[in-house]
Amino acid sequence: MPVSRRLIWVAPVALSVSLLTAPLASAGPRPHQPPEASKPRASTDAEVKCIDDSNIKLKLLDEKLELVTKHGVLQIPVADVRRIEFANRVPADVAEKVLAAVAKLGHADFAVREAATVELKGYRERAYPSVLKALKHGDPEVGRRAEEIVKFIQGKTAPGLLEARDTDVVVTDDSKITGRLSAEVLRVATFQFGDQQLKLADLRTLRASGSTGADEHVTAAQAPGNLSAYQHQFGKEVTFSVTGAVPAPGTTANLWGTDQYTLDSNIATAVVHAGLAKPGETVTVRVRVIQSPPQFVSTFRNSVNSTAYGSYPVGAYEFVRR
Repeated sequence: MPVSRRLIWVAPVALSVSLLTAPLASAGPRPHQPPEASKPRASTDAEVKCIDDSNIKLKLLDEKLELVTKHGVLQIPVADVRRIEFANRVPADVAEKVLAAVAKLGHADFAVREAATVELKGYRERAYPSVLKALKHGDPEVGRRAEEIVKFIQGKTAPGLLEARDTDVVVTDDSKITGRLSAEVLRVATFQFGDQQLKLADLRTLRASGSTGADEHVTAAQAPGNLSAYQHQFGKEVTFSVTGAVPAPGTTANLWGTDQYTLDSNIATAVVHAGLAKPGETVTVRVRVIQSPPQFVSTFRNSVNSTAYGSYPVGAYEFVRR
């Protein structure tokens, strides 16, 4: 009996020990898990163009970009992005100073008006939208100074930087999405400066490495009859799909100028006159709104006769040739 009692007592203890030790023995050696910080970060090679027209090659460190659209908020994987056209962003402090300076263009003190004019010229493209609105101001002095500033900015700034754009355009392999990126910065790694944060307000475009032409994935909108809707929007560039046309016998071409056309000139006729399309041929063109020349010149080209015209202050357009 004493022996059997010992066996009954000891057996459960031995069984419990074996249950505790068996999983450890069967698991085998565990693979080394590197600390989270030491794991390599996923990145996407890209090139950005800044508002000063400089280019920077870098690696994007963010995994996703949040884009707020009228249909909801999208989380777009950075690896899927082929191109981004950034909206015009003006830092809040700069926007406040611009508005304050515009308000001073009609100040009673001449010295204050002069200082405000110089200040707005210094802000260049960031002041441009506000100064454009001042062109229509009821005070002739404000309108005159606004026109002086506009002409100065246009002469010192690349036309593409003056294009008014309130939304970001994100292009992937199979889509073009318009909205507003919620982030204020992009996390990037650069060869020269290491990890950095780039302000979206300082960026114009982004192109992923390996992506091709700027408009390859962008479907161009059908061209309107003319660009009268773009009056005074100097520097704005728009891409259109247009089918070349010539006027029917006995009718006018509704075309004024040569290479620089009045905003109310027919685009379908202008592309034929400019040699960019044949009648009936559909092409994609990029047009730029510009200040009107002193005179619009008449020429006969490609079976289209354009008409001369004098002063047309609201603007003109030209084709951007690549």
